[in-house]
Amino acid sequence: MRGTQVFFVACLAISAALLLAVGVSTMPPRSMPAAAAAGAAVWRAYRCEGCHTLFGQGGAYAPDITRSYGQRGPDYLREFLVNPSAFHPGARVMPALGLTRTETDHLLAFLQWVDGQNTGWPPRPLRVAGGADTEVSVASADTTASLPAEPAARGEYWFKRPPAICATCHALTPNTVIVGPSLAGIASRAADRVPGMAAEAYLRESILNPGAFVVPGFPDAMQKNLGEHLSAEQINDIIAFLLTLE
Repeated sequence: MRGTQVFFVACLAISAALLLAVGVSTMPPRSMPAAAAAGAAVWRAYRCEGCHTLFGQGGAYAPDITRSYGQRGPDYLREFLVNPSAFHPGARVMPALGLTRTETDHLLAFLQWVDGQNTGWPPRPLRVAGGADTEVSVASADTTASLPAEPAARGEYWFKRPPAICATCHALTPNTVIVGPSLAGIASRAADRVPGMAAEAYLRESILNPGAFVVPGFPDAMQKNLGEHLSAEQINDIIAFLLTLE
């Protein structure tokens, strides 16, 4: 009789375990928003996990950034992604990835989603060199003038004024050479400069790393540290303006 009871209890325990397993397996997974999923693709495409870790998984070369969105905030991260070396001169080796505005938006959405997962990671706060007191030195908008609301119009404003003053070297009329090539029609030419590179990506690379693509017949004389003096928004606005020059 006792053996029968033990067998019955064991069967109940096994049945309960099976029901629990089935229940857990059929629970809907916590879905990732579309923008965050696109950001995860950017994370993989640029091999960020080769240096950084999320939830402790990835490369151990750079800091774990599971909580970076909450610790730093989107404005800091956006500026950092434009030109990482400007934040820690001589101490950082992270390259300027040259992300497009869309890629940056998606990557930030992914980091925000990661930060929002209640996993208990990291087990203790992780301090990045520089800490929360790191200050960003980027050009701010001219408060003495009312900037246009439309990005391309703001881009034209910065094209002609410091800290960019692109008009000092580049003309907007065809076949006019000041120092660099004329940018008349650049929106059409930019898409054909480098095979497989979209116009926006080419223009961004030309601003942040001008020596990468030098137009034949012109010197490699463009300012190399615009990423340190222009904010991410200013760069985006200038690109928006250049993309209207068809």
